[in-house]
Amino acid sequence: MDLRGALNRYLKNFSTAFSFVLLLVFVLPFILGKEGEFLASSFVSSATVFIDYGFINEPLLNSALLLALAFVFLFCYSLLVCLMVLAVRGDLSNVKMNNYLAEKIGKFAFRYFRFLALFTIIASIAGAILIAYGLPIWALNLLLMFLSASFLFLPQTIVVDEESLGSSISRNWDFISKNMFSFVQVLALGVVSLFLLQLIEFALDYFFFVGSFVSLLIGVIFLVPFIEVVKTQIYMHRFGLIKSYHPSG
Repeated sequence: MDLRGALNRYLKNFSTAFSFVLLLVFVLPFILGKEGEFLASSFVSSATVFIDYGFINEPLLNSALLLALAFVFLFCYSLLVCLMVLAVRGDLSNVKMNNYLAEKIGKFAFRYFRFLALFTIIASIAGAILIAYGLPIWALNLLLMFLSASFLFLPQTIVVDEESLGSSISRNWDFISKNMFSFVQVLALGVVSLFLLQLIEFALDYFFFVGSFVSLLIGVIFLVPFIEVVKTQIYMHRFGLIKSYHPSG
């Protein structure tokens, strides 16, 4: 896992990475809604918007509004992730970015959004049912973490391979099964990064009460796009396009 090379490509595509700050616009309603209690089944922490499993038991209008806002957030997130993956792909191949931005990026983003939206709905409904039958929340969270991890390279297969959503999911699983060490490395990077982000959040909340906002800012501008750069590099290694990065001088 070439972290120095990934950092170099992140900085090279910083304008694309910085565009992730747009996600803050879609996170703001969750923060304000939490304060006003009309979105009480959601909260923001560690650069992530969480939805309580019991949101389907909320009043119908509240549940519908929460789901609609979540879908808007997911679509924007899908578009930005695909843009980041495509930018790195452009660095490592002869892709003509202007053509892809005009003709392909919308298709890529919508495929990834369809998956995320469907996963969110199924996970929410199944989670509420399993909790109602007595499954501990920690066990459910662990199960969903493993399920989510099994789709770790889906953005890369969608953007690089340019196939249908079903084929992209299949290629994602095939890649993971054949590159288990790289898969574990990326998971470890994500876990360690989130742990450090949580420490920053707790420390700032203790002294200044701005931990959630700062961790969210770090997450959307650096952590999320950087990890997508790392994953894209790893995925495109199969084409032999990536050389080890050596700083000049």
